[in-house]
Amino acid sequence: MMTGPNCYFHRSRVSARKFRLLLRLFCLDMEAIKIAKLTGLNRNSVNPYLRHFRECITTLCEAESPP
Repeated sequence: MMTGPNCYFHRSRVSARKFRLLLRLFCLDMEAIKIAKLTGLNRNSVNPYLRHFRECITTLCEAESPP
């Protein structure tokens, strides 16, 4: 089990609470600028998280699709 402020994302400086909010807003299909304003984070800090979420979704979709 990971310790620190965020157990969801290794070496994150974003709190677990803000990370969950960021993920929830991503699921609502909000833009990075709006997510940044609502979470109080910088847009440049939000973008790597959104990129990671998209990469995870892509990986899972590719694994489920037939060859």
